Amino acid sequence: MNVYFLVEGKHTERKLYPLWLSYAVPQLKRVNSPADASENSYYLVSAEGYPSIIGKILTDSIQDIEDTKKFDVFVVVLDADERSVQERINEVTHAVEQSKIKLQSARLEVIVQNRCIETWLLGNRKIFIRQPQDDKLNQFIAHYDIALYDPELMPLFSGFNSHGQFHKEYVKSIFKERSISYAPHNPGQAGEQSYFEQLQKRVDETNHIQSFARFLQLCERFANRQALP
Repeated sequence: MNVYFLVEGKHTERKLYPLWLSYAVPQLKRVNSPADASENSYYLVSAEGYPSIIGKILTDSIQDIEDTKKFDVFVVVLDADERSVQERINEVTHAVEQSKIKLQSARLEVIVQNRCIETWLLGNRKIFIRQPQDDKLNQFIAHYDIALYDPELMPLFSGFNSHGQFHKEYVKSIFKERSISYAPHNPGQAGEQSYFEQLQKRVDETNHIQSFARFLQLCERFANRQALP
């Protein structure tokens, strides 16, 4: 099983996905070039943002896959932002279908981070402090208690332009209360295996962060070396 990952994020996904894959699918080994892919390997490249992930970078990735013919699955990872998960899936699927290079040797899978990767990170209940000292964090919790309710369903907080902007600030505030830092270029403790296991636990015990559950299901298929349906 060889997998080609195209991720949207400039920083966070580049840091977290290799770590998460090492926990969930340790037999998959990262390669530095598509040409280096061999049995049980993956290649990961960033589109460095949207909409480039559905533009030239997408076509270049398909070109890599068809030139090497070494990959079984092409995984495109992007944020939902202010759109629905299905809208983003449709957008990527349409872009692949319209690409001048046709995807023939690998199966397309789209992982939509709903609303963004920080939304997933809010799923860790262990790091959460219910009665923090920080006034801003108290306001966030009063607005929506992410330890009780699904972070994916959290409404926008006043003063923020997007859900992604708000969710990122919520994560940073939680980390700050624990005297640890979080930044897209340095997600820190969010990359640790114990943090990843807490996200898995949230999925196992609740019906929350279903877009992250989809990523875990995909990893399970890779771990079992199963062809996708």
